Amino acid sequence: MAGREPHRGAAERIRKAIALVNSVADDAGDEDITPTEIAEAIRDCLELGEVDEAPNVRRYLGEALDAVSDGMPADFVAMTLYAALGALREGGSR
Repeated sequence: MAGREPHRGAAERIRKAIALVNSVADDAGDEDITPTEIAEAIRDCLELGEVDEAPNVRRYLGEALDAVSDGMPADFVAMTLYAALGALREGGSR
């Protein structure tokens, strides 16, 4: 098990969602990215069973999805996704 990151699949999906949100937050010319696409990336994370193996990950992902739905700024959504990623890492270190 040495060298293997726990919950790697979920971590990769969360990182992809963060990258998508950050590209919008940075105004990197990605105005074609819609809130629907961001919400779909977060829903993809929620579909993984791994998110239930670490405390609070599902809660943070749900909060990020709600934030997209409520029209919150991309920076806020990204910070919530970072919290989910941190919780996933903490849950895997047990």
